[in-house]
Amino acid sequence: MDGRIADANDSLDFLDTMGPSDAGDDGGFAALLKTIDAVIVGAGTLRWLVRGGHGWPHHDLPTWLVSHEPALLAAAGEGPAPLRRVEGSLEPVFAEIEAAGHQRVWLAGGGSIAGQALALDRVDEVVVTIAPVAVGAGPALFDVEGLPSRRFHLAECSALGGDAARLRWVRAPR
Repeated sequence: MDGRIADANDSLDFLDTMGPSDAGDDGGFAALLKTIDAVIVGAGTLRWLVRGGHGWPHHDLPTWLVSHEPALLAAAGEGPAPLRRVEGSLEPVFAEIEAAGHQRVWLAGGGSIAGQALALDRVDEVVVTIAPVAVGAGPALFDVEGLPSRRFHLAECSALGGDAARLRWVRAPR
């Protein structure tokens, strides 16, 4: 509830409080994925997935991994869609994604990636599932200092299982 995407130890155990949605589905995650045609993921998020034995679960989508660790790319495993490792600013990454014809990019994590994209004015929609827990410390949803103010309008709010909520905001006109 406090805008943290993990606790101070990078644990996501608080997600266990959510349970399945009232409809017994995944809270709309599968439907969201069907609208995505590219992904940007940060090293911390992929590292967490690999540590948990998951690898990269979205090998069907072209993915840009923002990381200084060449070995992390290999640890993610291979799939049908390319997984590219990039370093530095996200600005050239967005240019490359646009040049490839992708229009809906999922910022799959973490807070630093989302914050950089927001600072570059590249976030048009924010979809968040809020767990009924305040973790107190850890990375934030938009985790960069000096983030400029950006205004969004609430487009959707729905209850999920375990007292969680799904919110969707769209960017206010610039």
